[in-house]
Amino acid sequence: MSRPTAMAALTTTLATLAAEQDAVSVLNNLVRACADTLQADVGVLVAEDFAEPTVDRFDLLAASSHTAGSLELYQAQIDEGACKDSMLEDDDLSVVGDAALVARWPRFGPSVLRSGRHAVHALPMRWRGRPFGALNIFLDSAHPLTADERVAARAFADLAAITTVHAGERIDMEAVARAVRTTAEQRALVEQAKGVVRYLRGVDAGDAFVILERRAYATSGAITAVAQEVLDAAERGDRPAWLTGG
Repeated sequence: MSRPTAMAALTTTLATLAAEQDAVSVLNNLVRACADTLQADVGVLVAEDFAEPTVDRFDLLAASSHTAGSLELYQAQIDEGACKDSMLEDDDLSVVGDAALVARWPRFGPSVLRSGRHAVHALPMRWRGRPFGALNIFLDSAHPLTADERVAARAFADLAAITTVHAGERIDMEAVARAVRTTAEQRALVEQAKGVVRYLRGVDAGDAFVILERRAYATSGAITAVAQEVLDAAERGDRPAWLTGG
């Protein structure tokens, strides 16, 4: 897989998200693009109940081929396979080679081999940190994904999650305008905080932004929250303790 190929496929998929298409169409385009990028069969399987994803009920949302669809449905029926393990463990999963597949899944593994596939990779689909399904990749050859392929697969899994969660939504232009205004207001907040940091620390705008970013990372918070903290302190004639020093 070449990076330009992966980027082109992801760009095309992102374009379908912006277009007025139903979720099924977007997901079908997504799994085909992922399959072409990775030279694989791809499927998307999700838990029926987002609130109780450990319940053994799954739905097939999309598949790049009949083979992928059959494998996905079979693992849902027998309650064994890559999707369930990846989702419940909330981690990427790679099982490569005939022996490994059968050892891991006594029933699902042989069905993978009968389909002519010799490696299975699965990536959890998450929404706000919670796994609710998985993107499954079935390869003809027994080999692990490369680092670039893993990056591309993760991007496709994230896009599948976004598409699924927002299925059926029709955002009007007023809502878009409100979102744009909110984003602009948040950006203005950060710019004001940068000015305060520049004054207090004697740094340029770029370094001031880096200081705000580092604080957000250190506190696992949003940069807008850090900016608001700086501005609130400035209004009181004070400065946050973490802004003291060189």
